[in-house]
Amino acid sequence: MENEVVFIVGCARTGSTLLRDVLNRSNHICITPETHFLRRLSRVGLWKQIQRFGDLTEDRNANRLVDYLFSPPKAAERNFWGWLNKQIDREAFRRRVLDSDRSERAIFTIMMQVYAAQKRGPHINDLILGEKTPTHLYYVPTLMEWFPNAKLIHTFRDPRGIFVSTLKRLKAGKWGFKARYPSLPNRMVAPLNTPLAVLHTTKTWFDAVRLHGVYQQRYAQQYRLLRFEDFIVNPEQHVAQLCDFLGVPFERRMIDGVIVIGSSYREQRRGPKGFDPQAVHRWQEHIDLLTRTWFSLLGSKYLKQFGYVP
Repeated sequence: MENEVVFIVGCARTGSTLLRDVLNRSNHICITPETHFLRRLSRVGLWKQIQRFGDLTEDRNANRLVDYLFSPPKAAERNFWGWLNKQIDREAFRRRVLDSDRSERAIFTIMMQVYAAQKRGPHINDLILGEKTPTHLYYVPTLMEWFPNAKLIHTFRDPRGIFVSTLKRLKAGKWGFKARYPSLPNRMVAPLNTPLAVLHTTKTWFDAVRLHGVYQQRYAQQYRLLRFEDFIVNPEQHVAQLCDFLGVPFERRMIDGVIVIGSSYREQRRGPKGFDPQAVHRWQEHIDLLTRTWFSLLGSKYLKQFGYVP
């Protein structure tokens, strides 16, 4: 019998890492950190890297894929692939791939299984497995084709809060031009930060609004929207609702203690319970009038629809 599966998707900076950490505190759930599989590797993604290796039913090609996944560039990534290279034996992973049907679905399933086995032990048959890559929001139909009984959680947030959080990352050099080209002088990059954050947030948020309507209708019983603001202000209520949605008992320890912030691998403390209700409105202190007006006017209809004040 196959494991039940859950996927966390949505715009970046909407609390998906926080949610993954909370759900992983359950004895019944183990969600893999970001793989970007469907965006960067799969044939449906933007880069379609897996096509470079040819027909995976041939051992030679399957071996080349495994060697690529365990290559120094993948090991340096701060996501699932970096973890895989540090924690999983390459030959053991290779055997699992070669013993599978070598489909993209099989490889994706193996990734979730090896993560769960390393974190929870080899007996994972009763666990709900899952994966959290926000940009898989664009590839939900493929996920649902691969896993017809999967559950989907779409993390959502006021676009002005997303903008402020994105701009902070840009200024810190964690994303954007400075992250890709560290040698660029700040005087060249700084003027581009705000326009880039505005354009990126506008595009991705309106995509999220549109896809919410599609997925809510198409996968009505398997799909839930979780607003960041609701999650932060009343975590017990909303985590309990998600547990009911997933068919597992709510455990108080899921919302107590250390919560992962920003990274899937570095734990930090934020307040006595790990939740910071002030984060809901903090964007108001860090947004200029022109940008605030842009989102308020352009997105007025949808801000109201999702319970935000334009």
